[in-house]
Amino acid sequence: MKWKKQLCAAAAVLLALGIALAGVLLNQHFLVLSGGISRTEMQSPLGDLVRSHLQLVALIVFATLAAAILALYHYKKQPELRYFLLYLAVLFFWGTLVAFFPAGFQGLLQRFMRLFFAITILASALLSAALLALPLPAKWVVPASAVFLLLGQVRLPILRFGTLTAGMCLCLYLLLSAYLRGYEAAGLLLFPCAITTGFRVWVLLPILPFYVECYPFYLLRCARVFDIPFALGCMTYVCRRFALQFDRTEQLAQELDTRVIERTRALTEETEARKSMMLNIFHDLRSPLFAVSNGLDTLAEAPDALPALLPALLQRVAFVRSLTEDLFLAAKLEQKQVLLNEDRVALNEATAAVCAACQSEAAQKGVTLRAETDCFLPVWGDNVRLQQVVQNLVTNAIHYTPAGGVVTVTCAREGGTARVTVQDTGCGIAPEDQTAVFDRYFHTTANTKHDSTGLGLTIAQELAHLHHGEITLQSEVGKGSRFTLKLPILE
Repeated sequence: MKWKKQLCAAAAVLLALGIALAGVLLNQHFLVLSGGISRTEMQSPLGDLVRSHLQLVALIVFATLAAAILALYHYKKQPELRYFLLYLAVLFFWGTLVAFFPAGFQGLLQRFMRLFFAITILASALLSAALLALPLPAKWVVPASAVFLLLGQVRLPILRFGTLTAGMCLCLYLLLSAYLRGYEAAGLLLFPCAITTGFRVWVLLPILPFYVECYPFYLLRCARVFDIPFALGCMTYVCRRFALQFDRTEQLAQELDTRVIERTRALTEETEARKSMMLNIFHDLRSPLFAVSNGLDTLAEAPDALPALLPALLQRVAFVRSLTEDLFLAAKLEQKQVLLNEDRVALNEATAAVCAACQSEAAQKGVTLRAETDCFLPVWGDNVRLQQVVQNLVTNAIHYTPAGGVVTVTCAREGGTARVTVQDTGCGIAPEDQTAVFDRYFHTTANTKHDSTGLGLTIAQELAHLHHGEITLQSEVGKGSRFTLKLPILE
């Protein structure tokens, strides 16, 4: 790809040189044909008509481009459009002066016309830099421009010719360097600038004392048509830029539509999940309350039945209290209202304390709870909340492990991460349920039932996120599940 750019750049330089040399050869050819007759002797009404029509074509082109740019600038006030509009205004004004004063410039008017030609060359270079957003040293632009305009007016032909030619080469150099550095859009200006540069050399050749200009070239110089290629190239660049902006706008609109659709779908799913959660909550509240109500009715008729009913009533009330506390904590987590009392915490010691507290619950169900907490795991966080995370994982494992099963809790360190793994030999989690296991009020599709609120894993995961960690899951149906709490180690 790089050699292609270099080839295009070389082609543009050769195009400018070829047009300039062709002008020299063609001029000599016309002079031979005319026998060396002077421009004044060859002037005719037909020549004046051709010159007038060419001048009119140039003025129409500049005015049309200016009208189009003005319309774009009215709706999109970008600085480069303002610069291009100013450039076209300069070309149109100069073309108008040449049309009214086609020959015989003398005195102040002659100097003014010379200055205008230097201004158009300088404006081409500055416009190229503005369109491509090329960085120019501001402290050098103004003095360098002043020196260029001053040297472009000197009476010494060789110095004036060299100065103006250097100005045109500078514009071509800016475009070449930008194109080779990766400004793909510079290619749209490169070849039109090369064509205009070659034609402008034709205009500068009569400055040299040894050069005799033929009448056809004089007509071309007076018509100002040699500025049209570069002006059209700039217009093409502006159109391409606006087309890219339109494409980007359409792309952003499509992305916005996609995001709106995705967000709407997510809100719909969230609303449905909330409805399902509320129904489940009402069902789980209704069952224990119904049991407590029936127990109280029974006690009202037979007070001596209290010893038999009391364990069941206490169990139902404990479930309602646990569900209420989980709902309250889940709501606070959702509203970002949970504050952590952070300090240095030995996660392995917190895990050992949780396992010791859960031994009685595991023994009542006939489940063996093993704890391997010798590995020191210093972390930064809230000791109470971290114990709550581990307790939810251990309690969940005990609930889903049948009698005779084993729950193993292991503390380990892997690189800069503290890991607490809770492995059970329970029923496992189906693959279709594993992606939703941390959702609010999730219940597995397995047949095993227990008094779970369905919020324990959700709360555990959100608390882990508050501690800059996460909980991962590995599970296989019929073989058990493995939940791993990962937190950053505090060095």
